[in-house]
Amino acid sequence: MNVPTLRFPEFSGEWEIRILSDISNKITDGTHDTPMPIEFGIPYLTAIHIKDGNIDYENCYYLSREDHEKIYRRCNPEYEDLLIVNIGAGAATCALNTIDYEFSLKNVALIKPNKKLINPYYLEQYQRKSSIQLFTRLSSGGAQPFLSLKEIGKFKIPYPPLPEQQKIASFLSAIDEKIRGLKRKKSLLEQYKKGVMQQLFSQEIRFKDEKGNDYPDWEEKKLGEVASNVMYGLNAASKEFDGENKYIRITDIDDNSRTFINDGVTSPDCELDDKYLLKEGDLLFARTGASVGKTYLYNYKDGKVYFAGFLIRFSLKDNIPYFIFQQTLQPSYNNWVTKMSMRSGQPGINAEEYKSFPIILPCIEEQTKIANFLSAIDEKIEIEDARIKQAEVWKKGLLQQLFV
Repeated sequence: MNVPTLRFPEFSGEWEIRILSDISNKITDGTHDTPMPIEFGIPYLTAIHIKDGNIDYENCYYLSREDHEKIYRRCNPEYEDLLIVNIGAGAATCALNTIDYEFSLKNVALIKPNKKLINPYYLEQYQRKSSIQLFTRLSSGGAQPFLSLKEIGKFKIPYPPLPEQQKIASFLSAIDEKIRGLKRKKSLLEQYKKGVMQQLFSQEIRFKDEKGNDYPDWEEKKLGEVASNVMYGLNAASKEFDGENKYIRITDIDDNSRTFINDGVTSPDCELDDKYLLKEGDLLFARTGASVGKTYLYNYKDGKVYFAGFLIRFSLKDNIPYFIFQQTLQPSYNNWVTKMSMRSGQPGINAEEYKSFPIILPCIEEQTKIANFLSAIDEKIEIEDARIKQAEVWKKGLLQQLFV
């Protein structure tokens, strides 16, 4: 029977299946040309501004009135229209438009739901649920993912009566709001930590010793002076995770948190040598490519981890490793990486160059206080991150049961 596994008790009967074109007033898309953005004008959104269930209006581009009107005559997004990326790496990603002023689109399809037949928020929730599977199918052939308007119009949509659509949409929207609240809390903690770090490392604020006295002045040293066992990683491919030995490559380091990404873990495809096995106090640096400068401080919670050849290991000694690691998250470090890495055509920094990175060091006691203070903030961020993931998993499970 065409009924969902999980259902609100006041509803019964089988669901229909309708195709999207039958329950929409219009299906079109924005320009596929590249109009010239200007500093101020009419907002202009592209595929990069469409996220899962969210549209990044704040970082949009702008077009002249003339260019905007050429696009808008054919593709006129309005309040509660559904936007679906129809080409490129974000293909199938969708979100509902929640503003009522004009803007133009590029590489994004526009669906105007017939609100007498389909609740726009219900449609968005279902389409978001389907987007990952749809993208996987689109990208399986190797060519650039592309969704034609004809194909979009043939999307099959589970179709309960409008009151049931409304109930499902309201329920899932409330969960989304909870997740957004958790993300806002996490973001505020990250912003707070960033501001505090800038004040700490510029020494605008200082800790006192147990007697209320100032600690000694900070010293400046080179990374090479406080590290040992500097070496490049394994020159080996990856294989399916063997259940024990993990393999960390540049892409396994999260761009934002600089933690080891434990999704899709692999193992080194070679005979293992313990000299490549990470230990506490080991700090990794990416040495080449677009991610040059990315860092990761080994955490024992990550288990048995071997590091790959595009990473350089520095074993930190006689100081608090976390304190030194935090300095690689500062704008001054990013500036140093930019200058150092552009000495040749391909961005890259070798081990000898990394050794020259200047670091500032208070005494061990002050390092410890700073590290403990920042670690406490990290723990709060990790708690919020875990809550976000838990809520997202919960919602994913509900989606599987609420829709046919």
